[in-house]
Amino acid sequence: MANKDSTTDSLIFPSQAWFSTYEDRINEDDEYEEISEGWGVGFNGDFIFELTEMPVDEMDIDAMPTYLQEEITTYLRETDDRGYVGLAYLGLEDGECTGTRLVESEDEVDNGFHLTATTEKWKSLLKQEQGIIDGLMSGDFELDGDMQKVLQYSDAAVRLTDLAGSLDDEFADEKFRRG
Repeated sequence: MANKDSTTDSLIFPSQAWFSTYEDRINEDDEYEEISEGWGVGFNGDFIFELTEMPVDEMDIDAMPTYLQEEITTYLRETDDRGYVGLAYLGLEDGECTGTRLVESEDEVDNGFHLTATTEKWKSLLKQEQGIIDGLMSGDFELDGDMQKVLQYSDAAVRLTDLAGSLDDEFADEKFRRG
């Protein structure tokens, strides 16, 4: 039987461990560094990622490792119109990821962009079933921030998506689905 507190188990999205691994992957990627040169220079290039409609009620929370249970308790909030919502911060400047972390509120960080989608749309992005630019253009992802800047750096946005999709991970709602 696996230790419920083991962080050596599979990488779970969304979790702080997932975002920390994503940060490392970004900072190890020479291609991203090159094509994102100048991003966030002279403007705030940091993001908040917002996941809505997280299917928490469909998950077996007790089967999750303790760290994941604690993250759900700390970082998710239930809303009337968008179900359970979670936020993550991604700091980006001049070809480097300056930090990632789950946040309770957007007020905790200074960000220039806010990207929102349902959990299902985030999963389709990570499974590389949909690209970020297509997702923005179709309205599947809502962007609060300078869309022209994102389009100017569209190759970097696509590379970030490719890097996220390359992580060996599992989705919390699939791994811990009730019966």
